[in-house]
Amino acid sequence: MTKQAQGAEPELPGKPTSASRTTLSHIMTGSDTNLLGTVHGGVIMKLVDDAAGAVAGRHSEGPAVTASMDEMAFLEPVRVGDLVHG
Repeated sequence: MTKQAQGAEPELPGKPTSASRTTLSHIMTGSDTNLLGTVHGGVIMKLVDDAAGAVAGRHSEGPAVTASMDEMAFLEPVRVGDLVHG
């Protein structure tokens, strides 16, 4: 019996990661800031997760979720009016 006859899923053709490339942009507003006037790190993390989810969903042609993330380093502050690309 073939694998397909045994109930195995058919193998899907691969595609390059460039086929799933996506860019999301967001202009930071006052509602994104903390008491110091800089954008909350959590807002940036959400934007990163939104971009990653869009890419993963596009690549897999189905739903995708973030299971974990090892690390994120904030190298410089983001301020109101800044345009962030993810």
